[in-house]
Amino acid sequence: MSLILAFILVFSSFGLIPTPIGNPLIASRTYTSDADFNEGILVGLDAMNDQLNLSTEHVTLPFIWVPNNEGTVSKVNTETGDELGRYWVAPPDPGGVGKSSSPSRTTVDLQGNCWVGNRDAGTVVKIGLYEAGIWEDRNDNGICETSLDLDSDGVIDSTEILPWGEDECVLFEVVLIKGKEGTFTPGNYTGGYDTNHWRTSPRSLAVDENNNLWAASYSLCYFYHINGETGAIDFDNIVYMPGHYAYGAVIDENGILWSTNRPTSHGTPHILRFNTSDQTSEKIYLTPSRYRSYGLGLDYLGHLFASGWTHRKLHRVNITRPLGASFPDIGEFYKWGPNHGRGVACTSDNDVWVISTSANSVYRFYNNGTFRKSIYVGPSPTGVAVDAVGKVWVCNNGDDTIVRINTTDGGDGLGAVDLVVPIVGSKGHYSYSDMTGIMARTITTRIGTWTVDFDSGEAGTPWGRISWNSLESEGTTVTVKVRSSDDQLTWSPWEDAFNDVQLSSTPDGRYLQIETTLQIIEGEESPILYDLTVNIGYILATVDFDPNTLNQKSKGKWITVYIELPEDFDVQFIDITTVKLSDVDLSEWITAELKPNNIGDHDGDGIPDLMVKFVREEVIELLNPGESVIVTISGALNDGTPFIGTDVIRVIH
Repeated sequence: MSLILAFILVFSSFGLIPTPIGNPLIASRTYTSDADFNEGILVGLDAMNDQLNLSTEHVTLPFIWVPNNEGTVSKVNTETGDELGRYWVAPPDPGGVGKSSSPSRTTVDLQGNCWVGNRDAGTVVKIGLYEAGIWEDRNDNGICETSLDLDSDGVIDSTEILPWGEDECVLFEVVLIKGKEGTFTPGNYTGGYDTNHWRTSPRSLAVDENNNLWAASYSLCYFYHINGETGAIDFDNIVYMPGHYAYGAVIDENGILWSTNRPTSHGTPHILRFNTSDQTSEKIYLTPSRYRSYGLGLDYLGHLFASGWTHRKLHRVNITRPLGASFPDIGEFYKWGPNHGRGVACTSDNDVWVISTSANSVYRFYNNGTFRKSIYVGPSPTGVAVDAVGKVWVCNNGDDTIVRINTTDGGDGLGAVDLVVPIVGSKGHYSYSDMTGIMARTITTRIGTWTVDFDSGEAGTPWGRISWNSLESEGTTVTVKVRSSDDQLTWSPWEDAFNDVQLSSTPDGRYLQIETTLQIIEGEESPILYDLTVNIGYILATVDFDPNTLNQKSKGKWITVYIELPEDFDVQFIDITTVKLSDVDLSEWITAELKPNNIGDHDGDGIPDLMVKFVREEVIELLNPGESVIVTISGALNDGTPFIGTDVIRVIH
């Protein structure tokens, strides 16, 4: 029998997910066709030829994380411009000297979480992506206490921001102050902050292919490797880089961290190339000799671009340049760039976008350094980033606004501002890093996710195994995690799933959300997901409803049902007090009579079955007439293990 399901559209964290209603309890579901995969949300993946592959397009999640000079970070929906949350990332006056922590350099990890460096506190802080269920239930109430746009006006006001240390999406405070290094639950650290703007002052943050963070202190010249999952500092791998005053960072596809050196009277201007695998490094001295580099960006052709602060230069560096080679090597150059150049970003067409703070504009260049257009964006812009659909975002430091540019708008088709978003009360924005996560997701590594909600049809459904078939060539991975809910509003913590292994910590619930991640760590070949199967935690019983046709006008006392279990289970251990019957809606249940019952082999297949009886009048009242009526039988063994099965009968009136 084919069952036609009605679908409604419900809002999920990232968009619209089609969700079935009116289901019977669905014991398992295999997703294998393009249509199956498209029931979920695809980010960086394509469903083609009934399989999932990494997309050839460059996409990220639809959020930008904006540092605010007031001492907070805002999360903004890049599709609508709505501010979705705002988070204190340090005490409002960490040093007691009347100034904020001066957050800067927001960078987004592979799961969509945000790291931010606090220049006037000496810390880096991680903020979990609420929409992906990444938070810590510190008060054990099962509810995420976090900043939300409660009145849905697209603006986070002071009543919608939680005090420092109370927001459960603010996950870690990592102190980088020399001699005080450590990881703390926000609000618990009492050791004092470094408010010197040019000392600890972390200004270089980048996420590697393993989703860990590299962060550097400024004049102390230390690089710290921080576990992305726990926030723990790897104290065995604190790297001292004498003479390098880190002022920005990106990590390329080869695991090389590139960092600008922004001296005032410090050292010789250069760009640092640091191999995060073997920790070898070299300094690349740019031309002219006093070139003061600032922002960094990576294109999709193997180039690093660096802006210049006072020397009006744009430099292009080959990421595969020979060690020890002088600048410029083959294909490298420096050309005219805007004055007071700051943030740098590259779009999918490999054009280069460079901020000019003094010109209040962003400049667009061809990849060969040829100027194309300048676009006015507002007072004192600093950072620039590319969003999920290829639009360019700019943060202004001279007012509260952030600005979005459609790269094909304008009379010349070279871009125009299409949205201005005020972050009310923010006091401006100072950032140069990967604010949308697109560099980490499409250059540092290539990663994509498929998220789908499986509806079992019944509240409190126990969960069994997740299994899948995939192709994972060397240097690629396919991973799966799940969480459950009864209402699609409140979700359990995530559990990592292992292929065809019983889930161990996911609570019962009607819905199971499955997030599958495909990633290339090395090489160019995409992993492939061919199919994925969800199984509920019930024993799947074979049920025979007798009679196969139920005449609602007929007389009689009983309806007979035969229950047969898989060969690893014995019907003699069924607890008859738990056996019940329902229809397709599973909203009303009838309990089986305790007697009569019998164990036999009704269908003669050599497998024992249990015969139970239901009151005929109760069954007739429950079931509606139809040619194909689904009847569900559920129950449990004496040890509590649940079972379920269905039969299809004809009901006439």
